[in-house]
Order: sequence, then structure tokens, then C-alpha cells
Amino acid sequence: MYRWSKKFGDYPSGDPELHHVVGSLYADEHEAEEAERHLILGTKDSPEVLSRMEYEWYKEDESYTAPLYCARAVLPYLLVANVRAANASYRAFVSALAADNKGLSVQDVSSQGSDVRIFPSLPLLNFLGLLLLAVQKGTPDLFRQLKNKYAANINELGGTWDTALEMIAEMYFGIQRPRQSNPLFDMMGSLFGGGAPGGGQNRPAARRVEAPPAAEGLD
Repeated sequence: MYRWSKKFGDYPSGDPELHHVVGSLYADEHEAEEAERHLILGTKDSPEVLSRMEYEWYKEDESYTAPLYCARAVLPYLLVANVRAANASYRAFVSALAADNKGLSVQDVSSQGSDVRIFPSLPLLNFLGLLLLAVQKGTPDLFRQLKNKYAANINELGGTWDTALEMIAEMYFGIQRPRQSNPLFDMMGSLFGGGAPGGGQNRPAARRVEAPPAAEGLD
């Protein structure tokens, strides 16, 4: 089916409806990693399915791992240039988190295209939300400031997010990264593979993704 849809369809990665259906079936069967691969390439309905699955998966882990599960939707969606889906998946995840944890201290920060909830006890979740806001502006210095602010927290991940963030920096902020053997889908494979988050060849130059209109009042 995929070979047929790639060859005769309008989408190089295969038909999005097909990816959504197959990804949803995998999600229902709790085959998380297979579901991720398809839902990332799915339809506008896929972020809700993916985020719900990631949240249910997260609930089997420690509370502090919430950002790692949220990132499994947000970062890949940004890497395939689907900013709307990245925002939708983030909102769905943090809304479920806040609803299930009434004792969490939360501060809402809204902009034209994103609603960010700041969780003082989950700095990496805050980083993901603020990254989505920064993408709206596409300002290199804003990205650098954000990454520097959360550098210590990111470093604790042992490099798990490094390649993804380098590619996002190049795509949305025009920050060139060193030429190296790290194709997009190899990187996505490393994000998707290896079980729960708690636990080549020269690539072509990345095309920069134009940011949406800047949100007013965002420093």
C-alpha cells in the first residue's frame, strides 16, 4: 500500500490518510513506536491520537519524564515542518497533564499561535512550549537565548535531543550546523527507537521553514 501511494499519490512519504488509519490502529494496540512513525506523517487529526497515546504511555513511567513523552510528538512534527501539528500535540499533552494533576503549579502564557503552560517542576516541558513560541518569530538570538537558559536541563538527557535541536535551529532560525552524516529519518529513528524515553551519507542542506507571523509581546 505504501509503495503504491508513494508511486501514484501526491505525497512522497505516502498517503496521510493511510498513515493516520494505520497509526491509529497501532496506537489502539499499544504499539507506540510503530504508531509514532505513521501518525507523524498523518492528517490534522493525528496529533490528538498521538498525544493521547504518548500521555497514556507516560502515565506508566515516573512523573518527571513527562517532557520526554511530549517531545516524542513535538520534535518530530517540527522536523517534518508541521508546526500546526506540533502545537496541537503540545496543547493536548499538557492539557491532559494539568487535568490529571490539580496540585501542579501552572502559569498560562498565550500568543497568536500557541498556548503555553509553564510548569515550574518540569523545566524541559517549559522549554518545548517556549520553543514553539520562538518558532513563530524565527529569530536566531531568541533560539540561542532559550537553549542557553535550559542548557543544563538539556545536557542531562545525554545528547538525546541534540540532533533534533540542531536541525530545528537550521530549519526555523537559519543557524547552520556542522555538515555530518545524520539524515533526517536516521535522526527520527533514534527518537522513536530504544523503547520508553525513561529508559550514513552526507545529507543535503536543509530548507529553512518560514516562521508564522510573529506573536505580539513576545520577547
